Amino acid sequence: MDLKNALKNIGFGIACVGVFGVFAAVSFQIAKTIKIERPYKYLKVDKDENVWKVIYDLDSDGKKTTKFDLYLPANADTSKNYSLIFYIHGGGFTSGDKADGKYWCPYYASKGMVAVSANYTLSKGDGVANLNTMYEELTYTMQVVKDYCAKEGYNITEMAITGGSAGGCLAMLCAYREPDKLSIPVKFVFEQTGPAYFEPEGWGQTEAAGSAEFISTMTGKKFTADDVGTEEYQKAIDEISPAALVNENTVPTILAYGPRDVVVPPDLKYSLLDNLDKYGVVHDYIEFPNSGHGLLDDLDKSEELYKLTDEYITRYFDNYKE
Repeated sequence: MDLKNALKNIGFGIACVGVFGVFAAVSFQIAKTIKIERPYKYLKVDKDENVWKVIYDLDSDGKKTTKFDLYLPANADTSKNYSLIFYIHGGGFTSGDKADGKYWCPYYASKGMVAVSANYTLSKGDGVANLNTMYEELTYTMQVVKDYCAKEGYNITEMAITGGSAGGCLAMLCAYREPDKLSIPVKFVFEQTGPAYFEPEGWGQTEAAGSAEFISTMTGKKFTADDVGTEEYQKAIDEISPAALVNENTVPTILAYGPRDVVVPPDLKYSLLDNLDKYGVVHDYIEFPNSGHGLLDDLDKSEELYKLTDEYITRYFDNYKE
């Protein structure tokens, strides 16, 4: 099995094959086939064209892989400013689709906010897409969304970024990496089961050659076994690892994880939580005690997460009023 085919077939995960072995597991998308609707009960709203509407398949940068769906309050009010919820789908960086936004975005649009669900180019193991290119595409889409909405009468002045699994990682990456360069100020981030750190050893990779292959795949930068442990190698890891990007200016964060996760190593979250504590970043951690990667087995915790997100919206969005 070559690297390209491994990445295509395993869903969530990054594969290093042959002598490097395969490490990855199951796509976040598996959750679609098992009780997927139940955790989103709190967010469910009726389709009402007098309250909210959706426009599908808008262009970001002209590529088929970066289109987005835009959920809007039904009638634009040009006298006010709007808040944006920017949703990023999961799928192990190799699969998934913006269609997952249907569980999240209508709720926020029905409450008077703009919401977007964005696609990004997925990794096929050919070196074209990686976490750095995904970051660049998503942050560019934010500017496109802002400009499009302004033309439609929705002046966006603030946002929160969210996602699950790979989307949770990318949400934190967008919020933490260079927030001052974002076209829309980010006020907070809320995420579920996003990988927080990409040190290969934490993913079970202990051989230098395999570690180099892993980081090369994740970053798009070419490393060999001789590069492992160098300053450039560590810098490449830190640039894609949300935990390593935390500092005293990091935005408030809501995190949700399940200890029974067999897709993303559960211990990776501790480096993130430790750094949020270290730098005094406002954050709330919700553990789903009976759940694995999909957070499907603690419905009370799902409701707690969404209610807490509503509290953050009220607390940190300047434009939002109950």
